[in-house]
Order: sequence, then structure tokens, then C-alpha cells
Amino acid sequence: MDWKKEYASKLYAEGAITLERAAMEAGVSVREMMEYVKQRKIPAQYDIEDLEEDMKNFYKRIGIPSEN
Repeated sequence: MDWKKEYASKLYAEGAITLERAAMEAGVSVREMMEYVKQRKIPAQYDIEDLEEDMKNFYKRIGIPSEN
């Protein structure tokens, strides 16, 4: 699984995928992926669009329709 985290973190560092997607691809929790990229000293790749997407996904998971 380490190669999956490494590959997903590389894509995340390049801005190709979000942290949530990197975690899904690596098969780990978002928290674990956050710790992994922190250890690898990969800067956060998070902007307002990422926040909006994460919030939309969160509301979808808990069954609340999003405003968009």
C-alpha cells in the first residue's frame, strides 16, 4: 500500500487530484493521507473550489442536499 500512498501523494502535489481523492486512491483515510503528505513535506493543495467540492460530498454522504 505504500506505493499507492506515494503515487497518490505525487498526484496531489502536482495538483492533479484533491486530498480526498488521493486518500481514496491510496485506500487510506483522509486523516492518514494528511499525515503522510505532511511527513513528506508536500505543501497543501487546497483552494476554495476544493472546499466547495468537499462540502458537497460531505452533505451528500450525510443525506443533506447541497445548495448548488
